Amino acid sequence: MTTVNVHAEELALATRVLADHDMIGMYGHVSVLPDPGADRYLLSPGAGFRKELCRAGDVIELGFDDAFRPGLPLELYMHSEMHRRHPEVRALVHTHAPALTELSLLAEVPGDALLLHAAFWPDVVPVYELPQLVVEREQASELIDVMGVESVALMRWHGAVVAGRSLSEAVFRSIYAEKNARLLLTSMRAGGEVVGLPKGPQREQIADRIITDRMLGLHWSYEGTGDARRHGAEETK
Repeated sequence: MTTVNVHAEELALATRVLADHDMIGMYGHVSVLPDPGADRYLLSPGAGFRKELCRAGDVIELGFDDAFRPGLPLELYMHSEMHRRHPEVRALVHTHAPALTELSLLAEVPGDALLLHAAFWPDVVPVYELPQLVVEREQASELIDVMGVESVALMRWHGAVVAGRSLSEAVFRSIYAEKNARLLLTSMRAGGEVVGLPKGPQREQIADRIITDRMLGLHWSYEGTGDARRHGAEETK
């Protein structure tokens, strides 16, 4: 099996896992850059495709300069331009998950991390303010500029993007970003004062200590095992 095929299998798995967590569905997509020096990337199918059914053969391989055409995800440029400008970002998830989308409506988005496993949550959450889909390269570049070096950025009235140095990290961060957003919204409605993780370097140290490569590997294996149980019967047909 070629390297591209291996990455396509992994991306298809990531797509199904994110669908199972309600991170992507009718809308939303995830990409992976197979190699930091590559000028081509892999992208999951776009709107209308049943993400929980994604297989390696459904994954799309594109070059950075490839333009949108019918059948491709409408907002593909956020992926091509992120991987072009920041090859250290090996995977990018665009999600319309409920809690993250609701959080994007707030005038001031809390920078509190309420879970150890959400220690990557930005102290100041970037928000892309333009009321539009990201369907042009220029818009994608603006989104990437707003996101900066953070792992999560919200898109006003729209959803969020989550970056990772690996596909497993991007999937993990997406799932726990949604969990953190849900806790933030719940605590705000309850009206009680919350105690979040320390900010700044202390939070970064917590993230480095808790969210290790070993832990990401365990999480990826756990999600993959669940996926095999859900889809095992289909695989044997």
